Amino acid sequence: MSDLQLRQRQILNLFERVAQPFSPKPDIVFELPEFVFPSEPGLVPPAGSTRPSPSPPADVLNIPELELVKTVPRGRLFSSFHPAHRAAAYALVRIFKNAPTVADMLNLAAHPDIRDQVNEHIFVFALSAALIQRQDSRSLRTPPIWEIFPGKFFETRVRSEAQTTVQQQLKQSSVTKPIIIDKNFAATDRVVENKLSYFREDLGINSHHWHWHLIFPVEATADIVNPPDRRGELFYYMHQQILARYDAERIANGLARVTSYHDWDQPILEAYFPKLTTANGAIHWASRPSGLVLKDINIPDEGVELGIEFHIDDLELWRTRILHAIHKGSVVKGNGQVVHLDDKTGTNTLGELIEASQWSADKLFYGDLHNFGHIAMCYIHDPDRSHSENMGVMGDSVTAMRDPLFYRWHKFIDSLFQQFKATLSPYTAQQLTLEGITVNSVEVHRNQPPAPGSTRQKNLIITGWQESIVELDRGLDFSSSTPVQARVMHLQHEDFSYRIKVTNSTKTSQDIVFRIFLAPIKDHSGRPFSFREQRLLMIELDKFVARVTPGANVVKRKSDDSSVTIPFERTFRDLETAAPAVPLAPGGVPTNLPTDRRTNFCGCGWPDHFLVPRGVPNPGMPFTLFVMATSWKEDRVNETTTATGDDTKKLCRNAASYCGILDDKYPDKRPMGFPFDRPPDKSITTLAKFVEKSPNITTTEIRIQFEDRVIRRFPQ
Repeated sequence: MSDLQLRQRQILNLFERVAQPFSPKPDIVFELPEFVFPSEPGLVPPAGSTRPSPSPPADVLNIPELELVKTVPRGRLFSSFHPAHRAAAYALVRIFKNAPTVADMLNLAAHPDIRDQVNEHIFVFALSAALIQRQDSRSLRTPPIWEIFPGKFFETRVRSEAQTTVQQQLKQSSVTKPIIIDKNFAATDRVVENKLSYFREDLGINSHHWHWHLIFPVEATADIVNPPDRRGELFYYMHQQILARYDAERIANGLARVTSYHDWDQPILEAYFPKLTTANGAIHWASRPSGLVLKDINIPDEGVELGIEFHIDDLELWRTRILHAIHKGSVVKGNGQVVHLDDKTGTNTLGELIEASQWSADKLFYGDLHNFGHIAMCYIHDPDRSHSENMGVMGDSVTAMRDPLFYRWHKFIDSLFQQFKATLSPYTAQQLTLEGITVNSVEVHRNQPPAPGSTRQKNLIITGWQESIVELDRGLDFSSSTPVQARVMHLQHEDFSYRIKVTNSTKTSQDIVFRIFLAPIKDHSGRPFSFREQRLLMIELDKFVARVTPGANVVKRKSDDSSVTIPFERTFRDLETAAPAVPLAPGGVPTNLPTDRRTNFCGCGWPDHFLVPRGVPNPGMPFTLFVMATSWKEDRVNETTTATGDDTKKLCRNAASYCGILDDKYPDKRPMGFPFDRPPDKSITTLAKFVEKSPNITTTEIRIQFEDRVIRRFPQ
């Protein structure tokens, strides 16, 4: 077993049954690293150690920062929105990052004073963050978060059924059958909001939100992470795109677009009952009945729960100060320095301010609006813990997107950004035009072979359901000699490709950025959207670079090459049997490697199976497909990256549109969401009028047709 293979096996072992005492597998050796040994002479080496050492296997590590880490007790829920919880988690990230080598870090993580004493949620958060942030661990992969913590994704009955299945297996010596998970997930369609359960409770969507907040920490000094490029703007754009996608799903289900939750004195009508517990079933996420109102939070420091106190009036004050800054056109730092909110950096400055990150201009003055809003909502049912209730799902970045209130809250957060965007000058025709390039047309073609005697339909995308097998046994609190699996039903689409006809009227070849967006044409009642409405519904599908030669060109692009998405994550068992990722050879991907080893996705990206909205049954839901060509020479940030963030020297790859590039510049100089990132001139009321003077832009109407059946994908 190579060192790389050993490290991968160690990671998987560390992430197994994290709520239980650690049990190293027989063929995996962990050694206490020398740099944490006490220095007293005459002490014996650790039991089982294969190398000499002057120190013992101390039960308690000599690391003072662990006291802060342990302020969140083991067995309790963890919130990355809670300041004291974040401080504890980032202290452990710092401990892991400061380990001299990856081997030292993993050996340290296996020590009982960390693995068996630290809160299990903080342990997974910190080790996952350190593995992503460390340059020397980018070739190693973590298992899917839903297999580490199935209790955050699967309702309580699934654990009960799994345990029953294992007991039957022991009696009958039979192979475990997959547990069937109802595609309606935690609720029925009798409540209209539950029609969106397939979206809100999707494994990939919730995993995406977890990974995004993992690689873009709110409070992290330079020893944890370098200031991510355009992080505040990414916070805005990623969440804005979630809202656009959610609204498209609502329209497909006959529902109105989500409304902003900005009047905090009014009762919240949307109820949510998550039916989730931790792995051993001892701790549950609280439910929220209909009609509750936000109240001041006054949670005492009780040992089992870290205290936090603030007033809803604080949220009001911070909102007022942020709005004042937006309409004044500047924010003021704590040292009195004025920072103007311009069209280049204003969105980023505002994003850091609203999320209240480490890079906020003045966190003391502008407050912690986004995070404390999450806290107020996750404790709305017991704001002072008089009833010793746990927090709701809005408190955890893994579970928050399950709650309908998440989207209403972020609609309000997005409204702050939109007020700023309205202060910017509209794009001129010159800014939207690329001289010498004409995009003549775009078509979407299905990959599925046409039925005998029929012709292949164009501009039609078929969606349906797909069954995927996920493993639960590594995250449950009981052992099983054979896999315990669940078969989940999630949205899927048939593979398709774009065919873009382009004319290059110049005399030289041009590297062109193609920006592809999709938006619904009508609302849930059949009323056509105005362009001012539709621009906020534009979903980015892809952004890529292609070389266009003089004359006529046909540019083809596969749907599964999207710069927005990542594939379904690998299971524990897949990662055990597959070799770890290896660095890519200069100039390209080694052709002798299997496909699954060619790229190591770092987990951040919209799930590939939700690239397009669900649509409606035959004849399908009409959408506008939008394609714009811009100059890569003008848009590129440096010489090593492409518009999708591909870099042959990089080992770790995210889906760049929503996640940027780790340790590098965002691979596009344009504002995120360009050209829909700001309102048009008041005279422009339709999309047709918006593009009429720009031959480098084309649109076409396509249909997305949902078929209530399990579909196959047809690889390209």
